[in-house]
Amino acid sequence: MQQLQKFEKRFQDLQAIDYFHCSRGEDLKRLLQKAEALESPVETSPGRRLQTRDYQGKTWLTRPRPEIDRVGSAWLIRKFVDPKATFLFGDLPSVQLDAIPYDMLDVEFSHHGDRCTFETLMERFGIRDRAVHRLAEFIHDADLEDDKFHRLEGFGIERIFKGWAKQGLSDSEILSKGFECFDGLYAEFQRS
Repeated sequence: MQQLQKFEKRFQDLQAIDYFHCSRGEDLKRLLQKAEALESPVETSPGRRLQTRDYQGKTWLTRPRPEIDRVGSAWLIRKFVDPKATFLFGDLPSVQLDAIPYDMLDVEFSHHGDRCTFETLMERFGIRDRAVHRLAEFIHDADLEDDKFHRLEGFGIERIFKGWAKQGLSDSEILSKGFECFDGLYAEFQRS
């Protein structure tokens, strides 16, 4: 625990001089939160069930360079919550105040307890689809790397998203291609 506190103190010192708000800072903060949760695991309540009718025609904001949890969550939003949802990218929720932030630190739709953002959205909107549940398992394992569900296929998909980013695809292009990927997987999981 003392070592973790040293890391957190050093991180705070670095954040104080990070005038460009490096996106890796948020990644590191998330890792420190995961480490802290391992020290004293606490299951958090997902909150009250939300109605999809209250989330129609919304703009959603997430961090740039989307990977498996952000792409999967955007797909879930578009497929099961708001078919007309639009997506923006930024490092801080304050970038676009009228947008709903997701998969960012300290926001409603993000990691809670041992859930990834995709699982949080499923829980909050009461999505009980068997194929979506299977998608959630491999997204969880690839994003949190805790082998909770022993699903390896998500790691391959995660590598594809990272590869698209390295090819120079825009964030919106990664989402678009990712939606096609998840549509195909969803169709396959519905059949099996």
